[in-house]
Amino acid sequence: MANVSILDTTSATSLAPNVAFSRTTDSKVQPTTATESSGVPNLKASGYDCIRYMGTCNGGHIYLGRQQRRFKEFVAIKKFSVDEIDDYTAIAITTAMNLGSLFDIVCEYKKWGINEKATAGITVQVLDALIYLHQKRYIHRDVKPKHILIDSKGNVKLTGFRFMIELNHHLDCVFDYDTHLQNQIYYLAPEVLAQNMHGYTAKSDIYMLGISICEAINGVMPFAELEPLEMLLRKLNGQVPRPVDKLSLQDDENMGIDITLRPQEHLTRQFSGEMHAFIANCLNYEPQQRSSASDLKDSDWLTLKNIKGVGPKELSQELQLDYSHFDLSLWEQEPVMPLEPEQKFETAFDYTSIS
Repeated sequence: MANVSILDTTSATSLAPNVAFSRTTDSKVQPTTATESSGVPNLKASGYDCIRYMGTCNGGHIYLGRQQRRFKEFVAIKKFSVDEIDDYTAIAITTAMNLGSLFDIVCEYKKWGINEKATAGITVQVLDALIYLHQKRYIHRDVKPKHILIDSKGNVKLTGFRFMIELNHHLDCVFDYDTHLQNQIYYLAPEVLAQNMHGYTAKSDIYMLGISICEAINGVMPFAELEPLEMLLRKLNGQVPRPVDKLSLQDDENMGIDITLRPQEHLTRQFSGEMHAFIANCLNYEPQQRSSASDLKDSDWLTLKNIKGVGPKELSQELQLDYSHFDLSLWEQEPVMPLEPEQKFETAFDYTSIS
């Protein structure tokens, strides 16, 4: 049986306002050993109950857990291998975000996109995370809706640090073009896709934030209808997505584009000019022309009178979801591990003939 190390990173591995990322990187946690029963981590000795299996993520298994003491808060437990031969397994524990990711919310409940105030509330909290990372000279490199987690109280956390890279003390850019980048190619900044001698900086995270905002507010990932090569050519030629509202659709109509099939929600809504300008800044082709994360937090859009006060509580209200569907206590009624489907027929293989 593989050794199991438990790393308690509750409320720290995912960045949120007022939560110091240094609690993750600087804290020294004493590993403990735990045994497993039927593949389910036994964490009682560490103060957690493992309730049920939830799914997989980046090669690890995710479980819903709960603290035994304190406030008995729900946590997400991830079990993953830390070496290639699966000889040593680690357990990471973080706060459970019961709404899931921004991608989940848009895909399941807001197919035409979320409203401007909710978008602003999410953006502010993501910027808090990026400000901290960039001050510490890290580039996240994987900012996208699937890595923006939200709970029913309106708290937002940025996750997905697997591909984060640190800048050295002499350069503000990197030249690292990992093969993993192909998995988020539609979110990447033009300078990252170009893979040239200029490299890329923390401003590439700002571009990915702009793409993520467009996806959240339009209800669809920008460039999703394009093949990767065509998307690449369009990005390198400076084409960028925009928030879809009646003003941007009017521009399309003036260019001879048929907008009659657009949903009524897109045809009637109108976003502020400040939000349009904010996104245009994030998606500027020239990285040096994009504002930093700290400057964006003080942008005209996020300092508008009706936007500035959108904190977690207001964000929870603006998402307009029925939060009774996200009560994690209901999950305790489910089995810890999913049942295997009953095999009713013999397994058979159908091969094509050999010519």
